[in-house]
Amino acid sequence: MQYERQHIWTAEDCLQCLPPRSGECNKGDFGYIALVAGSTEYSGAAKLANMAAAAMRSGAGVVKLAVPASIAHAVMPYLCESTLFPLSETDGQLLFREDEFRELVRNVRSVAFGMGCKTGKNTALALRYLLNNYDGDLVIDADGLNVLALTGTDILRGCRPHAVILTPHVREFSRLTGASAEDISANKADLARRFAAEHGVILLLKGSDTVVTDGDSVHLIKRGCAGMATAGSGDVLSGIIAALLGYNSHSVLQATATAAYVNGLAGEFAQQKTNSISMIASDTVSCIVQAITSIMYKSNA
Repeated sequence: MQYERQHIWTAEDCLQCLPPRSGECNKGDFGYIALVAGSTEYSGAAKLANMAAAAMRSGAGVVKLAVPASIAHAVMPYLCESTLFPLSETDGQLLFREDEFRELVRNVRSVAFGMGCKTGKNTALALRYLLNNYDGDLVIDADGLNVLALTGTDILRGCRPHAVILTPHVREFSRLTGASAEDISANKADLARRFAAEHGVILLLKGSDTVVTDGDSVHLIKRGCAGMATAGSGDVLSGIIAALLGYNSHSVLQATATAAYVNGLAGEFAQQKTNSISMIASDTVSCIVQAITSIMYKSNA
């Protein structure tokens, strides 16, 4: 079923979220953002750093990467421009402490949560705290989505954040909704739109055609490539989304669609330089500059 208000997102559409910057600007103009990720089992220091680098390359003013304290030393050598926020932990996973999360999100415009955090009790407590107390834009991905599937999506209704953005792939969306992967693949736009409308969220449903919807408008992003089917690609996308939300909080739907477009275009450029078999997520990160430049100057985008 094709939803009648579908729009294919273009490079020209992206321009509204990638405005030229004044020589009088400073980092505070483009947002402090936070990325909450990682556990001992899913430490992937370089992968976590890729996410932070993706956010910086996408225009974030300041990035705070929050990880369990025991893996902070492993991540630190990979971080140059971002700041590290060690979290209390238990058994290699984050240990939710309200005082730490209150400090982490203070004056932060967007938070991306859940990448590699695992699905324990403390991840659930942290997610519930953010939904009940954080008033910026909240991106929920990976284990954040898995926790949401376990606890139930009713907690999304009437929550506090300015906007909640969910970024599932088909299998994660199946766990959230109970619909089969086959039904989702056959009716992506319609099912995504209905879920977003019912829960008051923005849904980014990943795939060869990525769907971004607020329950009313539906944008299709026809960017990306086979080489992006590799570990860490979702983390890179979350970093880009959080960055664009940091300086586009007035247009969350457009910023989310633009982030998906930038991510997909960067992936295409990366595959041209490598190949669909050897490509890794850091290759996409290395091409974000090229993607944004091509969009801003309307060349090869």
